Amino acid sequence: MTRGSNGLPVLYSWDVKVSARGGAGGVTDDPKVAVRRVDAVLVDAPPGACGVVRKVLPSTSGRIVYVDLGEVGRAWWDGRRIVWTAR
Repeated sequence: MTRGSNGLPVLYSWDVKVSARGGAGGVTDDPKVAVRRVDAVLVDAPPGACGVVRKVLPSTSGRIVYVDLGEVGRAWWDGRRIVWTAR
């Protein structure tokens, strides 16, 4: 497992916006798992749904938050295929 400069594990958050009412998301230590989970949600979503995978670190503040280290990739579902950028 990769660790950040603070010694905490580097994690990957994933979020999929399916509609104005919500979507799905989670956190894993494996970027490939995050991509697969985005793909799994998108194929059952309406066209236009989008997802993102971000690299994050647990905060050292003692609160349950993550420090965002940047976007790993972004995906869109066009109704026929999933299109990824920058992953």
